[in-house]
Amino acid sequence: NSPDVLKKIEYGYKNRMITVFWYMSDVAKGGHTNFARAGGLPPPSSNKGCTQGINVAPKKRKVVVFYSMLPNGEGDPKSLHAGCPVDEGIKLSGNKWVWNKSRLDDE
Repeated sequence: NSPDVLKKIEYGYKNRMITVFWYMSDVAKGGHTNFARAGGLPPPSSNKGCTQGINVAPKKRKVVVFYSMLPNGEGDPKSLHAGCPVDEGIKLSGNKWVWNKSRLDDE
């Protein structure tokens, strides 16, 4: 997360608290979801190759759930994630975000 995003979270703005991400297809090669800061790793200088941290392989019916906020409401920088390029095949996926505050008044 960028410092601006973390600042907004700390001062009570809305944020995704939980992400539920599910894969709806198998991918022949690539298409992983990368968690570059998993295990407390430092921020990557570049995450182009999805080489740092943990890569979750896209497998049909697999579900990944992760928190973007700490219990005290602060943003969790370790939740940094990225979709890696699909090298072969098609990646079908969906997500559901659980927010920490109501979003009914969003524009």
